[in-house]
Amino acid sequence: MQLPLPQSHTRRYTDLTATDVSCYDKIIFEKNSAEDRGQLKLWKELEDSVPEKLIAIDIQSSEFIDDDIISVHRYQKIPQEISLRNELELSKLVCSNNLLIDITSLPHHIWAPLLKASYSLSNRPKVLYVEPEEYKPHPTPATAFSFDLTESYRGLSPLPGFAKLYGPEDEEKCLFIALLGFEGNRPQHLVMNLDPPPKIIPIVGVPGFKIDMPQLTIACNSRLLNENSIHANIRFSRASCPFELYETLRELSKDFQEHYFYIAPTGTKPHALGAIWYAINNQETTELMYDHPIRKVGRTKGVGTIHIYDLGCIHGA
Repeated sequence: MQLPLPQSHTRRYTDLTATDVSCYDKIIFEKNSAEDRGQLKLWKELEDSVPEKLIAIDIQSSEFIDDDIISVHRYQKIPQEISLRNELELSKLVCSNNLLIDITSLPHHIWAPLLKASYSLSNRPKVLYVEPEEYKPHPTPATAFSFDLTESYRGLSPLPGFAKLYGPEDEEKCLFIALLGFEGNRPQHLVMNLDPPPKIIPIVGVPGFKIDMPQLTIACNSRLLNENSIHANIRFSRASCPFELYETLRELSKDFQEHYFYIAPTGTKPHALGAIWYAINNQETTELMYDHPIRKVGRTKGVGTIHIYDLGCIHGA
């Protein structure tokens, strides 16, 4: 059953069937997801019926992001190992005008370079994201932690393919744009790496996936908001919509002309999708700051609403 559309370029489902994805020549997803929402029964059905369409990614992590590789399972042949720094091989992987990438369980440092490789081919893929039914509560809830989501962090380093050789020309004309989520320590730690401290613009997902989530987000980020006195700077963008987030960033570029954007995609994954697509389109004036969290097993339960986003609806800056 298809739900009402929040945007003409987003489709929402309570369940996904083979008919819903029959138009795609390639479908990329994580092979061994530890989350219910990353193990859609449809993937198994397609493995049995049309395995040639599927690209299952097995994450082969190392200590450093720079050395990460992915093991690609396709056509049920011997897996192929690809470096996330190998733009040519990534381009071959995403070479299709009818591509669907499931980013639900894939870490940002894997799906972001896949999007960038697709963009370099002038392809505009569809992107699938599945909400969980619930997040795991934190055993000792505190102001910055309502949910138990992260084991540890690899630390600040560029996403593969997004390293910047040059920073802003004018350090006085910079914005730190924090996409806020349920882990308030993350944007707070990231902005501390910038000297001089830039103006901070927080973005909160409103409406949220659930009615109480915006309030939780504000509470989890209260220290960042209070210590920097930036409540008046808050912008709002639908938590489930990368297109609204993209438009919010575009509005900020008009409000703060000739400013350099540091963007921390530490909120919802749809917000991160919009931010990374914006960064791809605005490489000269945008830098992504990411701390590479190592997610806890069992951090979510269940399968919620399924979203498919058409990135072909975003053109230019």
